[in-house]
Amino acid sequence: MRRPSPNRERLLEFARQLARELHAIEPPEAELSERIDYVVWGRKQAWTCLEDGIITESELRQLLIDHLDYECAHISGRAWPEFDEAARRRFVDELEQLLFGRPAQE
Repeated sequence: MRRPSPNRERLLEFARQLARELHAIEPPEAELSERIDYVVWGRKQAWTCLEDGIITESELRQLLIDHLDYECAHISGRAWPEFDEAARRRFVDELEQLLFGRPAQE
């Protein structure tokens, strides 16, 4: 099933917000941008895998969060599981809206 591809700049803005608000660091711009491309359209081909039914929307969302968190965690020293559940849920909800325009389906 072909879907509209997510907006790179909006995904990068999301990554900047994650870096600033959860990790309390200045976003590593180049690394975050490269990570988004790597996961969604590059080597991981997550968007194509989603369209081909190989992964679910939830798996794509979590893969991207994990990679963005990794880029920030090695600077901040904190990782996704350490953050407040409400804050994590807010970021998950926001990313799902950016990727799919609605909550992710399993």
